[in-house]
Amino acid sequence: MNGILIIGGSDCSCGAGIQGDLKIITCLGAYATTVITCVVAEHPGRVESLYHLPSSIIESQFHSILDFFPIDAIKIGMLYKKELPQKIVELIRKFKINAPIVVDPVLAAGNGDSLAEPGMEEELARNLFPLATVVTPNIEEAELLSGLRIESPEDMLRVAQDLSEQYSTSFLIKGGHLQDKTTIDVLYHKGIAHKFELPRILHANPHGTGCSLASATAVFLAQGLDLPKAVEKAKAKLYEKIKSQLQIGPFYFLPPT
Repeated sequence: MNGILIIGGSDCSCGAGIQGDLKIITCLGAYATTVITCVVAEHPGRVESLYHLPSSIIESQFHSILDFFPIDAIKIGMLYKKELPQKIVELIRKFKINAPIVVDPVLAAGNGDSLAEPGMEEELARNLFPLATVVTPNIEEAELLSGLRIESPEDMLRVAQDLSEQYSTSFLIKGGHLQDKTTIDVLYHKGIAHKFELPRILHANPHGTGCSLASATAVFLAQGLDLPKAVEKAKAKLYEKIKSQLQIGPFYFLPPT
């Protein structure tokens, strides 16, 4: 069984963040360990508040896991504090982790609430992007990173290529927020563009789907798939889960199994 280390924030609604990652990784037959960076009080419509854990607690979690568990891939999500990217890199190097790294640059919630301190884009780019196997921003995050507007799949491709060439790593732009009859994700990897397209599922709740896609990609990278195949399989598996999603009140969530 592959071991996946998740570094990110806790979502009390269990749709996104650490809890959402745990569900999809477990569904795919891997074992997830976690380093929690912050606790977020939220539901799919609103972020109420958040508390960032002290750096010493974050480092202690890292030590506890790496002293005992094998790590075959890392998925990095919400960090919030702009000094954390450098700290995470120091810990990865300290423990000599040699595994694929998926960086999901969580900068804002789907409703626009900020989930990162000002300046986080620069710190991610300086510290984590050079170590990343792939960076997986959604459209809004890709716009923040590039300074360019994205209004079409063609824009996604252009920005993915620009970001990939600028930071010398692969970029997967998640296009679920585009209003279209299909969901399109665009990967730019080693000079080649890959487009992944599936029919849009009516009434699907986007909360947490980006986190889940990044985590599923980490699982398949841990299994030895190359990046385009890992993304393709991750999107297909996530699509299956969304089709069987649970309705709780007015919202829909991925099922736990």
